[in-house]
Amino acid sequence: MTRTNYPDLIKELAFTDFKLRYHNSVLGYLWSLLNPLLLFGVLYMVFSVFLRFEVDNYPVYLLFGIVIWSFFSESTLGAMNSLINKASLIKKIYFPRSILIISSNLTTSFGFLLNFLVFLVFFFGAGLRPSLNFLFIIPYFIVLLMIIVGVSLLISSIFIRFRDLSHIWGVLLQLGFWITPIVYPLGFVPEKYHFWILLNPIARIIFDVRNAIMYSIVPSPESIIGVFLFSLIILFIGYFTFRKLSPRFAEWL
Repeated sequence: MTRTNYPDLIKELAFTDFKLRYHNSVLGYLWSLLNPLLLFGVLYMVFSVFLRFEVDNYPVYLLFGIVIWSFFSESTLGAMNSLINKASLIKKIYFPRSILIISSNLTTSFGFLLNFLVFLVFFFGAGLRPSLNFLFIIPYFIVLLMIIVGVSLLISSIFIRFRDLSHIWGVLLQLGFWITPIVYPLGFVPEKYHFWILLNPIARIIFDVRNAIMYSIVPSPESIIGVFLFSLIILFIGYFTFRKLSPRFAEWL
């Protein structure tokens, strides 16, 4: 297989995985929309109706955080299992193993795009209108992809050898969801903890983009540069770990 065939292989694997994921499901692709919307409905009832959080356009605020976090969570969980699921392919054919990770991330990107369209429906339905600040979505989305690919490469390469990682990562994702200001505003947390919460690059992405597109608060240059550099470090760590361990994948599988 030549290098020129790699992009085609990535697309083929991604489309095939996306089709197979919902192949035997009655609702099919709708589940990629229903999962975040069901979570949104439950959290909205609890925090807006019962606890009465006072946040402007709270449905839009909440759904944006859920869409971003769900993309990160589903992408990394799916990628972690991608090498195991394609064990027979790895043992039979030589190709860059990172293709499996990238194709897995591409698969979840399809669901993310559908969910983001739903977010836009909520956004316009709330009477909000896009401004030039909407352009901040582009660089932050690139940063988000860098983080997802970096983390996916890292945990997928370790998971082959250390299978308990799936349970550990699942717990970390649950903790991360509640530590990140997705459901509640950052001001709900004492100010002395703000710095530590926003060290999480996913929290920073959600916080900065949500403020930009909903409340016209432009992210500072320091914030943009900081989260970009952090994502670059994560990508490099993931890449070099994956590259170092990949020669032993077939043996560990």
